[in-house]
Amino acid sequence: MRENFSKSLRFILADEGKFSDVPADRGGPTNQGITLTTLIHYHAHFDYGDFDLDGDVDINDIRLLDEPEEAAPIYRKYFWDVVRGDDLPSGVDYVIFDSAVNHGPRNAGIFLQRAVNRAGRKLAVDGSIGPITIQTVQGCDRQGLITDIIRERDVFYRKIVANDPSQDWFFRGWMNRLTKVTVNVREFA
Repeated sequence: MRENFSKSLRFILADEGKFSDVPADRGGPTNQGITLTTLIHYHAHFDYGDFDLDGDVDINDIRLLDEPEEAAPIYRKYFWDVVRGDDLPSGVDYVIFDSAVNHGPRNAGIFLQRAVNRAGRKLAVDGSIGPITIQTVQGCDRQGLITDIIRERDVFYRKIVANDPSQDWFFRGWMNRLTKVTVNVREFA
């Protein structure tokens, strides 16, 4: 739902934190959850104020991304709009938005489609949240979808660690994030 973007973003930013450059993090340098790669893509397409627009975006630019107002348009363009947050039911929009930020929009779409199929529907699981997925979601039990999306994320995290034990360092944080999402989603009833 359109009106849920700001509230959802507040919860996400609380989990994402400030500047981080942990060598084991596959996302590389981030600030407020925005990776350097995402900032470079955004930089290539938009004029966004105080950043160095006359040269290449680098790690110093990601360090400057301090205010939620600076991050909001990036989150909207690369995550919320891609997963069609405005068109999803309240609560489902937040959980899928958080999924997109943490796992990428395609994986978030896969989680949603698998959850819908658990509800007895028959969607293609391609990760693209198009009109058929949106229409099918509207006919599902909202709470059941939320529970199943969170379950999909739990399984996904466990597979990451099983496939790459170096990622175990992040596992506790990922589980804490899922717990927070489970609590925060109650604000979207």
